[in-house]
Amino acid sequence: MELLPGDIVEILHESILNPFSQYVIPISENELEWHIGIWDNDFSNILIKAVLPLTQINLRHKGITLDVTSVNREIKSEEDFLAQFFAADNPCRRYRLEFVTPCTHKSGGEYVLFPSSRLILQSLLMRFSAYSNSFTLEDEEVLSHLMEYTKIVHYSLRTATFHLKDAGITGYIGRVILSVRGPEQLARLCGMLLSFAEYAGVGIKTSLGMGGCNVTPEYFRNKK
Repeated sequence: MELLPGDIVEILHESILNPFSQYVIPISENELEWHIGIWDNDFSNILIKAVLPLTQINLRHKGITLDVTSVNREIKSEEDFLAQFFAADNPCRRYRLEFVTPCTHKSGGEYVLFPSSRLILQSLLMRFSAYSNSFTLEDEEVLSHLMEYTKIVHYSLRTATFHLKDAGITGYIGRVILSVRGPEQLARLCGMLLSFAEYAGVGIKTSLGMGGCNVTPEYFRNKK
């Protein structure tokens, strides 16, 4: 936030849904990976100009200076992203979601310790509808159809706490596998939404580091 223009910071603080997600994970004893997912072109250009030139990152509250050793940038248009799913010969019907940072959802005013297909899909529907220039999916009927044919068939999860200032938010971390039944077009739509989690994250506070997610389609598990 310190690197961004003041007017942009003000907009982000007032926004209900930020157009980016981020998380940091250790990849060795002395090396971290900072992952930023952006799904808005205008904001992308602003953030890239601020972050890409960095050679060091000063964490003032920790008294630490980090050296930037490498940068990898991947760009995909909305058309190319959608084509992966809606132009493919056969839709994938099984997806593995790896939650690499603590994830949780707000339901009934409380934090949820275990995911459901509804909570995951609802989170992604909201984010994709805010992102897409082509169509909106933030509709209870769409969510109901997706829920009817999508279920968690395997999981390996544990509780984990995300530390935010002086507080801690307890959620879950680990792996879930979702299976998608039903019509082909619904399977394509569901696969697209689940894969969007790599850009948008899942659940709450994804712009602060929660809900980091890697998504892998498991085509070899598909049934005829």
